[in-house]
Amino acid sequence: MRTPLTTAQSFEMRVGDDVRRYTMVSAVGGDLATSPVIVDLHGSGSSPEEHIAVTAAHSLAERGAVVVLPRADIPFRLLPEWPTGWAWNVPGSPLPGESEPRQEPDDVMFIGELIVEVVQRHGADPSRIHLRGYSGGARLSAHLAARSGSSLASVCFVSGVRFVDGVGECAPVLAIHGRRDHLNPYDGGAGSRWSESVESAVQRWAGAVGCEPVPTVRAITDTIHAVDYRDSTGFAAVRLIRVDDAEHAWPGTRDRDHISQFGCSGDLDASQAHLDFINDVENQYTDSFR
Repeated sequence: MRTPLTTAQSFEMRVGDDVRRYTMVSAVGGDLATSPVIVDLHGSGSSPEEHIAVTAAHSLAERGAVVVLPRADIPFRLLPEWPTGWAWNVPGSPLPGESEPRQEPDDVMFIGELIVEVVQRHGADPSRIHLRGYSGGARLSAHLAARSGSSLASVCFVSGVRFVDGVGECAPVLAIHGRRDHLNPYDGGAGSRWSESVESAVQRWAGAVGCEPVPTVRAITDTIHAVDYRDSTGFAAVRLIRVDDAEHAWPGTRDRDHISQFGCSGDLDASQAHLDFINDVENQYTDSFR
């Protein structure tokens, strides 16, 4: 029998009066102090367990990353016939099917305290915390990046990039989005919930990061294009990867249930693309990660 190379451990933590939960995927015997840590927020109606499978988190752990997956706390399902999962409380944004934003739970506070916990309890390097979110998790990540972007090593939005006002000093940004996304359309125009286009939102992040306003566009393949916004050193500190043959599914996933719910996943391996971006960021700022 093959000895497992990675492990998934479940933890609880108290946030105010609530007990919140998260899962950590890491290499067996791995050291958080010397690893990049991805705090990964699942999509609406999902869970850490499901998101681990969708994103191939164990594969990332085999390649040296630690993936921390907090669980949202609002029971939610996108469609009546789908399993019940969990949804985030995104500030100012009602859940699908609801007319008013919720006041609780405070998920921005939860993720902020989770990052502190990962550093203080588990020994992670605070300069190597990379935030990532998918769909509804990406929307919440925008608020976290706006409030504490300078304390993050990078931010990644998958199938859900939004820009929020009040962004201060900001970390490098990667956005990955399917051109055929039907839930969060690439061109926007889906009412107040999703009015801005993906390209417009990314351009505004580029401005917040301090990049040049005109990007360079390069074809990775016939169906995958990278839009790079470069900072004053020439580094692509903000990058949009457009996947022309992907719908709302996590690009590159092989999870059949996820694909049946959210459509074609396309040719890009989003998990690997994100890890490549993390490596680029950490190599660019080598002194910060020594």
